[in-house]
Amino acid sequence: MRDTQQDSPQTVIKEQAPLPQSEEAISPKRWQRQFKDVMLQHPLPIGSLLLLLISFFCWLGGRTDIASWILLLIVLFGGIPLVWETIKQMARGEFSIDLIAILAITGSLWMGEYLAGAFIVLMLSGGKSLEVYALRRARRSLSALAERAPRQAHIWEEEQLIDIPAEAINVGMRVVVKPGEIIPVDGAIEEGESNVSEADLTGEPLPVYKVPGMLVLSGSVNLDSILSVRASKSNVESKYAQIVKLVEEAQEQKAPIHRLADRYSVVFTVVTILFALVAWLFSKDPIYALAVLVVATPCPLILATPIAIMSGIDLAARHGIIVKSGAAIEQLGEVDVAVFDKTGTLTLGIPQVTEMLLLEEQRLSTEERTLWEERLLRLAASVEQLSTHILANAIVDAAQERQLTLIPASDFQEVFGKGVQGTVIENVSGVEQASMGGVTVVAVGNRSFMRQLLITLPPALLEERERRTEQGQIASFVALDGHCVGLIVLEDVPRPELAGLAPALKREGITETVLLTGDSEIVAEQIGDLAHIDRVVARCLPEEKVHVIREYVKKKRKVLMVGDGVNDAPALASATVGMALGAQGLTAAASAADAVLLSTEILRVVSAVHIGRRALRIALQGIWLGMGLSVIAMCFAAYGAIEPAVGAILQEGIDVLVILNALRVGRTVSLHANGEISRKRT
Repeated sequence: MRDTQQDSPQTVIKEQAPLPQSEEAISPKRWQRQFKDVMLQHPLPIGSLLLLLISFFCWLGGRTDIASWILLLIVLFGGIPLVWETIKQMARGEFSIDLIAILAITGSLWMGEYLAGAFIVLMLSGGKSLEVYALRRARRSLSALAERAPRQAHIWEEEQLIDIPAEAINVGMRVVVKPGEIIPVDGAIEEGESNVSEADLTGEPLPVYKVPGMLVLSGSVNLDSILSVRASKSNVESKYAQIVKLVEEAQEQKAPIHRLADRYSVVFTVVTILFALVAWLFSKDPIYALAVLVVATPCPLILATPIAIMSGIDLAARHGIIVKSGAAIEQLGEVDVAVFDKTGTLTLGIPQVTEMLLLEEQRLSTEERTLWEERLLRLAASVEQLSTHILANAIVDAAQERQLTLIPASDFQEVFGKGVQGTVIENVSGVEQASMGGVTVVAVGNRSFMRQLLITLPPALLEERERRTEQGQIASFVALDGHCVGLIVLEDVPRPELAGLAPALKREGITETVLLTGDSEIVAEQIGDLAHIDRVVARCLPEEKVHVIREYVKKKRKVLMVGDGVNDAPALASATVGMALGAQGLTAAASAADAVLLSTEILRVVSAVHIGRRALRIALQGIWLGMGLSVIAMCFAAYGAIEPAVGAILQEGIDVLVILNALRVGRTVSLHANGEISRKRT
């Protein structure tokens, strides 16, 4: 680590004067502006409600004539836009359940039942406004991410800390992050230690203690002390920028199935009209038919279903799951087959050092073996730190995890994809070695690289490497001064919570789990057994993944596909619901996916399915509750037991019931390590 005094001179930075309190916060007329904003956003329902109240007071004052004219005004000026909108929808071939409400408004106007018509206008316009409000509220969790995107960054320039736009950060820049600030770029900590909150990125509530060498993500919050971060990506390529892009895509997406009730609109509309005609035919009075239409007005269906679906999107966003549309959250509630990619999805996707094998390890004591392993790893990492290869990063990370001090290397050579060689000057105590304390030439690489250096490979290590390769592991030879002395074994490690994935999905109603991977049968079966996967398909190319998924779809199965890479994009697009996982998914597969997990915790897939199931179930409850109560009321209205005005008020009561039921979707859902789901009210 470089000297702090050299890189971060102690210059005096003047604190900015506190901003004056905004007029918005101190104005006594704030509520008037808020009311005006609400009126401008929802003029029809707010205006109808105010006119209804005025009409009511006129009626109490004995001016029934004025009250009647006000009700007529509501029906005319409120009903005409709703009727015109419904006519345009029907002209486009969009048959919706609003038709019943439009017939009821028209009938109330024709027969002079203005009170009933005014209530229907209020309910129908209120339902549409509530749908808009629910959509806006559901997107608030997503929009908050974009709104809090870092706008500026601090860097040192000529011994002064200056501010630059976050967009101007480039790879390699050294950025200073003060306590309480949002980290503006992805990178590694060079100086400082602090707790960092990643809650807005991953949904994890607990902060992570970060030390030099650890990675930090843009959008996370530095909590405790000053950090110096070396940018590994430009601002526009950072994880947070990708999240903001996802938010924009999600908000631009149409949600074609906000109104699940429209699936039942044809049957329910036909039944309602038949009820009304029969009531009119037997009673010889059209008021009976109007009463049937009024009590059948499907406002509970119109109100409850979008609230349930969009509350599901809101709940998912609070758990680090971006769902792009109402259709996606609904389809998540219907999936019965879960298909997974392996690398980066069921595994961490990044090779890790899992073992060190020494040529003469059987002759060493436990203490000597430990010392030799640490020496070999330190020397290998000292050379590999100059490489950008993914295996080199894994070896360096392993040395840093063991807190081994790396040695500067000289005469560095690299054949990319094959190996590296360099010279180090070591000073190791406790290990008997001829070159101890002197110059050591270190080579790390594969078989062809060692042969290129004319280094003889011992048969025992060659045999061990072949065995490890068959098991899906990677083994790199390590040579010191031209003699091969050991192997570094790396592998893609399964996610620690993997064993609980399939059982948790089965509890949520998934009937079959599938693993599709391009790896060998041995590796695929190992991961499949660990994850309790029902079906494993190995050596599967991207086009073959698509074929497998389409076969399920042809069998009328609802398929959830979870992946993270470019090669998963075709499969994600082919599935009923495609879900991209974690940091890799944000850049590669998100455009093809219907949902994106911001966290790399695989059990969040279970959370997503549970939220989809819950939203769909409660939406359907609202539909059946609303239709059931409406049918009962229709029977009474057909016999003349309910007048149109009373029926409109009765519908308001049904509205309250189904809306309260729909709001239950907003209950908090959290996953424990074992995959069990717990719930509590927010």
